[in-house]
Amino acid sequence: MTLWRIRTVVEDRPGQLAGVVGTMAAHGGNIVGLSIHTDAAGVVDEFIVDVPGEHHSLLRAVGRSSVTDSVVAAPAERREVGDDVTRALLLTAKLQREPNRLPEALAELLLADDARWTNLTKPVAEFPEEPESTLLVPVGPLRGVRLRREDRPFTWTESARADAMVRSVLPSAGPAPTDGAVVTHRGTDLYVWQVGTGDAAALQRLHRRCSAETTRRRYFSSVRELSPRMLGVFCDPERGLTLAARSLKGGEPVALAHLMYTLDPGVGEMAFLVEDAWQQTGVGTALARALTAIAADWGLAEVRAETTPGNRSMLRIMRRLGASVGPPRDGVVQARLPVAGTVPSRRPGRLMSLLSQAGSPNAALG
Repeated sequence: MTLWRIRTVVEDRPGQLAGVVGTMAAHGGNIVGLSIHTDAAGVVDEFIVDVPGEHHSLLRAVGRSSVTDSVVAAPAERREVGDDVTRALLLTAKLQREPNRLPEALAELLLADDARWTNLTKPVAEFPEEPESTLLVPVGPLRGVRLRREDRPFTWTESARADAMVRSVLPSAGPAPTDGAVVTHRGTDLYVWQVGTGDAAALQRLHRRCSAETTRRRYFSSVRELSPRMLGVFCDPERGLTLAARSLKGGEPVALAHLMYTLDPGVGEMAFLVEDAWQQTGVGTALARALTAIAADWGLAEVRAETTPGNRSMLRIMRRLGASVGPPRDGVVQARLPVAGTVPSRRPGRLMSLLSQAGSPNAALG
């Protein structure tokens, strides 16, 4: 019997994972570990399997049960069998005592072959392999740790795990703010806050001012009135959060931005509504950047956005942030944005603090 770490993409519908597990059992494989990852391919299942004798027939059978024939397998060691959460917590405790050992800890966390400090201000050529075999983990704005692993590519979930470990040894910056003043890339001054039940009437008025096309792009149907259930979802922290934006000078909210949890592990969903008169002013991009920072603070690996093919503004915002946009399916386009390692350290920039002018004690987004 030998241990193998096997990765495969399983179609996200009921019974598909059971089929893969049954295939492994039929070939004598004993599953001793399972973790679920988010990656560019979608949901990736990783198994540690105790395989009797020759493993090639098992891999071929698993490939036939998967979304694609591409199954990644690598020999595993007995020390890799165990609880990933416990191992990560123990590594974090070690880093608290020896923070300079961060590269070694990240290598152990992700079972990497090599890990080195690197300067983020200069081009790096230490690892000439394919990009999927390396992972750059930023450690502040000037340096990072570059990891290499030959037998299987790094996933977005592993990037999020590495990002969380880095934050465990850095000085705390507090949670990503959800209240403050920002400047869009077009120079528009905004005040942004997390909505609550007291904002219900103002949100209703916002929807009434929006055109039918604007609400259709947000909800896939024209919405003139928010139902009590929808308002409840916007204000329910168990489901996510909703930000509202208005002019820094005051007045009614002109935009909403939602970041909601999904049933996919480590994946959040973003959506936006911008009043017609405020479109093309950079409001959507500013709110998207704020939500991405919050998603990273939550430890998400990915955020997604679904919209219509004709919503060019939304697709342009997501591409500007680095998202990949898939082909239309059933009239819907999905944009997928990896989060970990893509959000810079919070410091003054285009999203500037204007709180001294606004007279607010809250921290700025940015």
